[in-house]
Amino acid sequence: MKTSDTRIQAGCAEGGAAPPAKVALGGLGRVWRLPGSGVSPGFNKGVGAEHRASAAQHMRQRLTLTRFLGKYLGVFFLAFASMVAVAGATSIDAEGIEVRNQAAQNRFPEGIQFTIFLGSNAEITSVRLRYRVLPDGINVTARPQCSSGSSINCTALVGSSAQSYMVPGAEVVYFWEIEDAAGGRLSTPEERTTYQDTRYKWESATDGNITVFFYQGSEQSSATVLRTARETIDRFSQLEGTRITFPVKIYVYQTSREMQPAIASRRGSGPDNSVATLGEVSASDTALVSRDTDFLNIVRHELTHIVTRAATQGSLSELPVWINEGLSTYAQRELLPGEAAALELALKRNQALPLLSLSASARGSSSQVSIFYAQSGSVVAFMVDKLGPEKFAPFLQAMRADTLDNALKKTYGLDLNGLENEWRKAVGLPPIDTSAAGPSSSGPSTIPTIVPFGAGGSSPGGAATPSPGKPATNSTSEKSDGGSSSLPLIIGLLAVLVVLVGASIYLTRKRAAKSS
Repeated sequence: MKTSDTRIQAGCAEGGAAPPAKVALGGLGRVWRLPGSGVSPGFNKGVGAEHRASAAQHMRQRLTLTRFLGKYLGVFFLAFASMVAVAGATSIDAEGIEVRNQAAQNRFPEGIQFTIFLGSNAEITSVRLRYRVLPDGINVTARPQCSSGSSINCTALVGSSAQSYMVPGAEVVYFWEIEDAAGGRLSTPEERTTYQDTRYKWESATDGNITVFFYQGSEQSSATVLRTARETIDRFSQLEGTRITFPVKIYVYQTSREMQPAIASRRGSGPDNSVATLGEVSASDTALVSRDTDFLNIVRHELTHIVTRAATQGSLSELPVWINEGLSTYAQRELLPGEAAALELALKRNQALPLLSLSASARGSSSQVSIFYAQSGSVVAFMVDKLGPEKFAPFLQAMRADTLDNALKKTYGLDLNGLENEWRKAVGLPPIDTSAAGPSSSGPSTIPTIVPFGAGGSSPGGAATPSPGKPATNSTSEKSDGGSSSLPLIIGLLAVLVVLVGASIYLTRKRAAKSS
């Protein structure tokens, strides 16, 4: 309210009791100083009595008018300043709206429930929750469920849908915006809360900017995880031409089944239950991993995703999934159980997947997924080991502002078909016929690390892909009965057009009749 008080004082000073220093008296050619400011000593010299009396009377009239104007102009300015002050107070302080209580409650795995209890002198008409999930999230507005009246309770659940998913350890910044029927507005101070998997008692170990969280295991085990993570980040940061300076978090689960409620890719179980998620990166700073199978290789795989995400941040075109997953597979010391056998069998039968459609196999059956990971890793290994590691960072840099084909041509002198044939030659396969090649498909942008077919450790009831040959989409699919679905729409539009034309003709004739 200081601003308002200052405006009122300024109004009094400009139009209140302080008298003006000078008043011009027309016709006398002089400037008269008012009482209290001194009278000019030469005023009466050489002036007759009549003139002095006339001048004195004239001065009294002018002085009375000046005092009258000063008095009422002061009242006017005071009233005007008061109105400005009141308007400012209403918009800034939102008088009448009171936040009686607010809370953020962790409700894993459904998210965070935000609650606020409000009171106001008028009916509360609008309540919005503004939040963002650090470090990647954008500002999001949530409309809470509220009671009605001048005292209300509002709740909003964030994290219960795929669109609002939060990884364990995510920090959420939020505030509330409230409006009432009297025009009052209030924004609460910004608050922070952290989303956690509350099923377990987590311990942690840190090395520099890397922290590993675990609820089972020894200090020696966590030290091994930290060392593996550091080696992976340093190696692939150099390869991909980036630096990881932000804090990195690794959450270690004992089994994929225990990790299942925490991951973003919560796919429904289907007939093919031989696939389970072993690791996932859904936020730029956090990896979720399980100990089911080849644990340290899963750590290497997921930490490479964090590096690749940082290296390609801000790119105009999305990095194809086969390159993203190929880098992470290349980071492993060896392929996961079943992957090597799947690739060997595909090469033996000359059934390697075309690079143009390789990404689409990432969510296929377990056998297709095994080939996808193994072949993606093999192609990336060829690009790094045979074509030169010094070219890979410039290739990713070129991908920031260009297509895959153009980036390959700029860096390696090959388009995608050329790269595929060079790889095929290296693994002993004949070249492909490039004349029938179609457009490429980048496939899904983020997929989990999964157990291929034939691998041990996959848990019943864990994440599963759809049945072989079907993409991983919602269970409901669009069907066509062979008819034209646009015919009813066309008939409806024609009917509306006929009505409008008829109405126009009727109104035109009616106006013509009136004018005649």
